[in-house]
Amino acid sequence: MKRVTILLVLAVLAVTALAAGCTGTSPDTTPAPTTQSQTTTAPASTTAAPISLVPEPTDAMPADYTVSATAQKDPIYKTITVTFNGGKGQENVRQLTATVTRSDGTTETKILTKPSGASLSRGQTIEFTGTAAQDRIQVWVTMDRPLGPNSATEFKIYDVVLPPK
Repeated sequence: MKRVTILLVLAVLAVTALAAGCTGTSPDTTPAPTTQSQTTTAPASTTAAPISLVPEPTDAMPADYTVSATAQKDPIYKTITVTFNGGKGQENVRQLTATVTRSDGTTETKILTKPSGASLSRGQTIEFTGTAAQDRIQVWVTMDRPLGPNSATEFKIYDVVLPPK
């Protein structure tokens, strides 16, 4: 009987020692880099400068290269959906960048990148979490070649304040 008790106590001690060894912390490691996906999200940040919920004029694109985008806010979930509508210059769009400036002062940017060997598709969307108040959406396109008399490659194509819903 004493042998069984001693063996049982030793077994409990061994299990306790093993469990204690598994609860230590590991040294800090650097995460491995990930490959870029088609939609990239920049972390939300609070802007240091005062936020502006006032839309500004958009850029004029050469007529043969125009593209457009629109945005809508869901009245229930406050989700903002930015939709690429395409256009004559759709084949030349390298990336579409959308930025939301929320009424609480935070901004967030997401990017749609042209897939290799293809173009952005009409109807592709980017989604943001909006607020119950006003939110400003700005959309830029970066073209794959300089366009127009000033050889610009980036154009602001949409700048709207979405009202509270």
